[in-house]
Amino acid sequence: MFDRHIWRQQIADYLKVFARHPRQEVQLAGSPGVVPHLALRTLTPFLNALYDYPVDAVVTLATIAHDTGANLLVSRIIRTRYPTALDIERNLRTNTDLCIAVERLMIELQTIPLAIQCLNAQRSLWLRSTIERELDVYPWSFVWIRDLLRELNGQDRIDALRRLRSRNGRYTSADLALIEAALSDAVAQTRAYAARLLGVMVDAPSPGLTYRLLEVALRDSDAETRFAAARALGLLRERAITSDALTYIESHLVHDDSFYRSSAALVLGQLGEYAGKPTVVYGLCQLLRDRDAYAREAAARALGRIGSPAALPEVINALEQATQDDDVQVHEAATDSLALLRQFAELSVQAAA
Repeated sequence: MFDRHIWRQQIADYLKVFARHPRQEVQLAGSPGVVPHLALRTLTPFLNALYDYPVDAVVTLATIAHDTGANLLVSRIIRTRYPTALDIERNLRTNTDLCIAVERLMIELQTIPLAIQCLNAQRSLWLRSTIERELDVYPWSFVWIRDLLRELNGQDRIDALRRLRSRNGRYTSADLALIEAALSDAVAQTRAYAARLLGVMVDAPSPGLTYRLLEVALRDSDAETRFAAARALGLLRERAITSDALTYIESHLVHDDSFYRSSAALVLGQLGEYAGKPTVVYGLCQLLRDRDAYAREAAARALGRIGSPAALPEVINALEQATQDDDVQVHEAATDSLALLRQFAELSVQAAA
């Protein structure tokens, strides 16, 4: 089976890989540029489906592009079997009809927005500027893609969000709809700005909005955006984080991906004492021995920020061991948190006396 949803999902799956090292991915593929590389990756699911599910593939293509270029695309794919990025580059330079068909596919299947959403702010800027520069060499003007790139610049949306600062955290339902939509924006700067606005919200956010903010804090591709969301959750704390939400964050401490483990520790640190339930403290202590240095550093800092609930002999012992870590950032984080927790422990002893 092959349809538009499957096609788009397969593109999205690849772009998650692409986002890790975009320039390297283009170079390793032997592509002459980003545009032919993304064009080929847009076509690849269709290429595979054309031989496994030919009727489904052609019907799906026809629902998106059914002009001369689409027919030409099918005939050339059948003749070439598996074209390379160089083949795509050559065709885009020499055939306007093919350019139109490929552009329509990239727009309808959202290749560029999906790619940008997976990238951090610096890499998304590189991607947009590189595509804009490369488009100038082709005979077809690529008006749709150029319009899309201007839209993805996000300045209008950021300006709209900036105007919400005058609300002083008292948002209307329309304001909240704008903020929630901005949390899913392709531009990292827009997502970060939306998260910061939620951090100063006077009322408690809805469960759905809290979950969306949590997903940004735990899973966003941009470090600044993750921190903005984590900071917002820390400011909201008991107004947003329920017991179930805390358990959800805690579950990420043992996620297979170290990216999620370190993100969870960052959020828990921002929640401070509110995150100080015993299982969370234990999970962070376990993370001090993680194979990933970023996760170890985040865990060390989180324990210090949790404060009194973490000022336990076993935690202090774990941090003492972490001060011997070979990574200087982990060493510094453990040293700072150790000093804080020792102060809390001394205060506890004095209070007991």
